[in-house]
Amino acid sequence: MRIIIKWVIAITLILSSFLVSTYNWSTGEYNYDSSRKFENFDAFYQNELELSAKENTRPNNEELLVRVSEEKTPIVIVYIHGFGASRGEGEEVTNKLTEYFGANTYYLRLPGHGTNPEDHLHTNFQKYLQDAEDSLIYARELGDKTVLVGTSMGGNIASYLAAKHPDLVDSLVLASPFYDFDDPSAHFFRFHWGKSFINGIKGEMRISKTDPRDESAKYWYLDQYYAAIQNILELKRFVDKANPYPQITAPTLLMYYYKSEREHDFVASIPAMLKVYDAIQTGPNPNPKNKLLKIENGAHVLLSKYVKSDKELIEKELIQFIKDTTGAEEVKKSKKSKR
Repeated sequence: MRIIIKWVIAITLILSSFLVSTYNWSTGEYNYDSSRKFENFDAFYQNELELSAKENTRPNNEELLVRVSEEKTPIVIVYIHGFGASRGEGEEVTNKLTEYFGANTYYLRLPGHGTNPEDHLHTNFQKYLQDAEDSLIYARELGDKTVLVGTSMGGNIASYLAAKHPDLVDSLVLASPFYDFDDPSAHFFRFHWGKSFINGIKGEMRISKTDPRDESAKYWYLDQYYAAIQNILELKRFVDKANPYPQITAPTLLMYYYKSEREHDFVASIPAMLKVYDAIQTGPNPNPKNKLLKIENGAHVLLSKYVKSDKELIEKELIQFIKDTTGAEEVKKSKKSKR
C-alpha cells in the first residue's frame, strides 16, 4: 500500500511540474493608440469602410452606420458583435431599437471578422480592443447619450470599455456576454502544447454542422481554426487581469439563456456571467438600475433573426431599460434612416 501511495505522489509531482513548466504565464498587454486620430466620426467611418473593402469583407459583414439624423439623436447605439460573427448577430433586435428611439446606430466590424478564417486566426485581441475603443469614442458625435450593446465576446469588450470610459457609456446591454468558456477544454490553449494537443485530437479546423447554404452562413464563420481560440482566450486573460467589472457604474442589463440543466447556453459560461454581474453589483458604486434577465426561450445568440429566442420579451425589456436609463422616448415613425 505504501508503495502505491509513493507512486501516486511521485506521478502527481511529475505531472504538476510538467503543467507548471509548460503553462503560458504571460498575458498580452493592451494600450490604446491615441495617435490614430480622425477629424470626426465620418472620417473614422470612411477609413473603416476602406479597410473592409481592401480586406474583401463579405457583403453585409462590413461595419454599418444607420443614420437617422445628420444631427445628434438623443441616444446613439453602438453594437459590438461576438467571436467569429458579424452585425447579423444583432441587427434584428437592435434595428428595432433604432426605429423605436430614432437613434443613430453604429455596428462595428471587429478586425479579423467577416473576411476569412485565416484572418480570424491571425488577428490578436489588441486589434479588437483598439477598434472597439475607437468606435465608442467617435460614435459620441452621433448622440447625446450612448447605449453600448455587446453580444458574447462583444459583451466582454463592452464591459471593459464601460469600466474604462464611464463618461462615454450611459447604458450597457450585455447579451450572453462571454467571460469564460462553457467547455473547459478550451483552456488547454493556456499551455504551450495546447495547440498541438487539440489539433492532434480534433484536427486544425472546427467544422460547423450548419448547412453552408443556410442564410445565417453569410454572417458567421462556419468553419474556424481551433487555434483561433487563443485570441479570445488572451482577451479573457487580459480583461481578467485588469478586473474592470467592479468599476462599471453605467446601468447594466445582462441577459442570458437558461431554462434547465439540459437547456441553456453551452457556449459562454453562465456561472461566469453571474460571477461578473455579482462583481458589478458589489463594486464601489453599483448602479441601482442594474438588471439580470434570464431568457428561458433562447440560445447563446439572443438578438439575431437567424436564431430563435424570445424576442418579444427581449425587445420589451430592452426598450424599458433604455427608457429608464437614458430618458429616451419613442419617436414618431416619420423619420427614416439612411444607410
